[in-house]
Amino acid sequence: MTFIPEEILMAKRTKLVKQKRGRKVRTLENLQEDIKSKCLSIKSIIDSGNLNSLKELEPLFSKAMADEMGVNHGRFSDKLRNPVKFSVSDIQRFAYYVGSDPDKLALQVNLEIKKDEGLVLKLKKFKSIHDLKQYKDSVKKSSINTNNAKSQNK
Repeated sequence: MTFIPEEILMAKRTKLVKQKRGRKVRTLENLQEDIKSKCLSIKSIIDSGNLNSLKELEPLFSKAMADEMGVNHGRFSDKLRNPVKFSVSDIQRFAYYVGSDPDKLALQVNLEIKKDEGLVLKLKKFKSIHDLKQYKDSVKKSSINTNNAKSQNK
């Protein structure tokens, strides 16, 4: 066995322990306090009438709040950016969750939809039944049946 000096054995570098990124660990009390303050902020913004756009509420809506409401955070944030995607039950549920009046929130959603003229035009545009593929065959069949009926009546 060969003798290796202790200094050489100790010369290996030790890795620096970096602080891990990711979700911050909070206590349950701190998390509940944070949710409560964010709900109060959202409620006061809605009730004051100073809300220009629902997009303003998006930074206040946390993942923990979405978990409590039982909704997907990403999808609900998308609804705040695109109010036309809100359903009536979404509006009611969110308003009750933050302790606000559902009518005020629904009014804001309707105002934002009406402001977007391009969206309003899309909402007013409907397809013609003559252009739909599934009805083209039935139109042909019904015209054939009426022609057959006319020829039989003669």
